[in-house]
Amino acid sequence: MTTASSSTKLRPTDTLDSRPEIFGRNVTSTFKKMFSFRHQPPGNLRTCMIPPVVFGTLILNLPMLLKLRFYLKKERQSRPADDVRILFYSDNLDETNGIANNLRNVIPYMRAHGMKAFLAGNAFNTRPCGVVENGYCLLLPRIFSMEQLGYANSELAIPRIGPVLRLLKRYPVDLIEFETPSPGAWLVCFCAKVAGIKVFSHYRTDVPTYTKTLVKAKWMHKYVLWLMQIFYGMTRPVVSPCKDYAKILTSQLKVPENKVQILPRGLPLEKFSPDMRGKGTWEQYNGNVATQVGNARKVRFSFIGRISKEKNLEFLNRVWKKFAALHDDVELMYVGYGWYLEEIKKFYEGDDSVHFAGEQGGETLAGLYADSDFFLFPSTTDTFGNVVVEAMSTGTPALVSDYGGPHDIVMDEAAGRILPIDEDAWLNALEECRRIYLEEPETYAKMREVAHERSLKYTMESSTKAQFEYFRKLKKEAYGL
Repeated sequence: MTTASSSTKLRPTDTLDSRPEIFGRNVTSTFKKMFSFRHQPPGNLRTCMIPPVVFGTLILNLPMLLKLRFYLKKERQSRPADDVRILFYSDNLDETNGIANNLRNVIPYMRAHGMKAFLAGNAFNTRPCGVVENGYCLLLPRIFSMEQLGYANSELAIPRIGPVLRLLKRYPVDLIEFETPSPGAWLVCFCAKVAGIKVFSHYRTDVPTYTKTLVKAKWMHKYVLWLMQIFYGMTRPVVSPCKDYAKILTSQLKVPENKVQILPRGLPLEKFSPDMRGKGTWEQYNGNVATQVGNARKVRFSFIGRISKEKNLEFLNRVWKKFAALHDDVELMYVGYGWYLEEIKKFYEGDDSVHFAGEQGGETLAGLYADSDFFLFPSTTDTFGNVVVEAMSTGTPALVSDYGGPHDIVMDEAAGRILPIDEDAWLNALEECRRIYLEEPETYAKMREVAHERSLKYTMESSTKAQFEYFRKLKKEAYGL
């Protein structure tokens, strides 16, 4: 086996990951096994361990960073000005979530089309060493990790910097884009500044709102907001996927308007097609519950994504209970995995209107999107909404909240509904959707057509072209080349 650093020494009893396999991810190389502190449980006070580890690691690696600075400057001057090399860094690549899924689609596409892009993050605590997945995604060995507050199965982690510096010398980069303001991102940011690498960030996660939703301690809300203001002050410009969050960046996080850049995101829409509808995928996961009421098929609604409270699923569950109590011809499918899943299953115990398909990918995921009659996404914390685009790409109209990125995707009632977080408003919308599907087939067919057409704005080709044009501009401004 080829390795990302020196030869890996694993005992015969070691495994590369003690978790179940994640769809579409294959280990192609490994780092050597390295020391790390014991994985820590969540705790407000335990977060105080993070700054000493970050700054201690930075200080220990200062000589190597200064040496790397001179090497990279010389190497950069030897290349053409339009030769742009970028590293995307995210702390959550070793999980299943929208950010990780999007980056794992975008970076291979860029590389396949001649763009020099790299992807790095931290290995999850279940791995004995860092790994490379699919030949391009570096899950770096960690020195410290702890469970994220209020967010089970997600981590705050800090990588080993030694392997990063060796990789940067082997594969020099001009820009580093940070996807989330994690402890690892702070450390890599400090190191990049010492090494003379231009850094900027992408506002993919509404961290302040997440904190308010998931963490009870009010002092943590102010603390996190203060940290975010510092982080986004160091990593300007900041890319935003929509106007709503561009406003948040300027008002709450104090980023000047001229340092906010709105750039489109893209998805591999060829994987999601209306042609996947009606191939029997839904029936495989509805628990053998009858799909017909009289001569009509039940009206199908779905939620697909991370099963977590910050997706506003408590609200959705309350609305669905009221709606399903009024009709025996509707059903809801949850597709995905997350720490809130078991609570939802208990909430719906004995309720035949709700089904659970688990975590899915490939044609099965596309089939579940396509077989849904309406897609439900009440989240108010998503800066974009990959799953909304995927659903609409299969022709499924979407019901979304009026806050965040998803409503920019839906746009208006021709492709779904944009709703305030109000139970009566959502209940009325579900009633209207049921009626349209059962009584107005032409209206429903037109909604599916418009939903599919609007998803085509988010192709990989258009988004990556716009991004690399912006990256070339950033490189020119940063280095005067």
